[in-house]
Amino acid sequence: MTMKALTRRETLRALGASLLWAVPPAALRGGGRQGPGPSSLDRRQKVALVPCPNYAPGTLMTALQAGWRSSQAPDVREKNVLIKPNLVDLAADRPICTDSRLVEALIAHLTELGAREIVIAEGAAHNRDSEYLFRDSGYEALAKRRGVRLVDLNYDDITVVPSANPGSTLLKAMSLPKTVTTADVVISVPKMKTHRFAGVTLSMKNMFGVLPGMVYGWPKNALHWNGIPLSVCEINATVKVHYSVVDGVVGMEGYGPLLGTAKTAGVLVMGDNTLAVDATAARVMGVDPSRVEYLALAQRIRLGSLRPEDIEVLGERVERVRSDFALESEFAYLRAPRG
Repeated sequence: MTMKALTRRETLRALGASLLWAVPPAALRGGGRQGPGPSSLDRRQKVALVPCPNYAPGTLMTALQAGWRSSQAPDVREKNVLIKPNLVDLAADRPICTDSRLVEALIAHLTELGAREIVIAEGAAHNRDSEYLFRDSGYEALAKRRGVRLVDLNYDDITVVPSANPGSTLLKAMSLPKTVTTADVVISVPKMKTHRFAGVTLSMKNMFGVLPGMVYGWPKNALHWNGIPLSVCEINATVKVHYSVVDGVVGMEGYGPLLGTAKTAGVLVMGDNTLAVDATAARVMGVDPSRVEYLALAQRIRLGSLRPEDIEVLGERVERVRSDFALESEFAYLRAPRG
């Protein structure tokens, strides 16, 4: 990339960010099923940090139940629940996707809590063969075992909704799958990974997958043209995520989100505010969340807080389970100091 092209891109990104920051916080809260809602801004945010050393069914269920009880989890009784895992692509030797065993344990837990309908939904950004992804990742078999629907959001029916940010750039109106807009509860279940463009990818970045490829291209090109920080914030300001469960049992470090290597963190990170969850997960990875561009922007527009004093971490202490993920050299500045 030439210096001229880089300068132009940075200029456009800065202009878009200035428009986003100029929006009053109330305009970013949305209504109905969109927007983070005032409650996420008016109280200390609870995040459960739960040890989970492996994917054994009993281990997963115990960890999920503990995290769900201790955090401010949503009421799912008689609700339609959408689970959004990360299924960007597959490789036999790399932990790219959210492990299907975690999602199966979550489905079992939600069923016990009385959820009316549970849907697993993803709009893969990289590999366009969703049948292959669903089948070889284990999600197709999981859906049959548990009697839940499996939806490819890239080709779902669409509802166009206005962005919560009236000053947004390429996302002034979002084409959202009806499976997303009609869900009562949306749960983001990402894999804990580094990212070669964004630094890290967690529950907020996972929401790229709700915008359909048939509108936004592969690998969601329009979102990258818009700039990852702006797109992450505009999507998360518009689409309400009610709860997040970060799969940190085995994550990915290095050249993620596709070509990195396995990294065992042995934890689940759970909570109802995506920014607080991601800030905590980043700290587990040895990353200072305030140095991650899209997380810092999300705090600035009041989607939540990154500050430790605003986040009550329940369960384990971050420093006890911190496991520094290898970072590419260009993201070395993200490393958080010890202590």
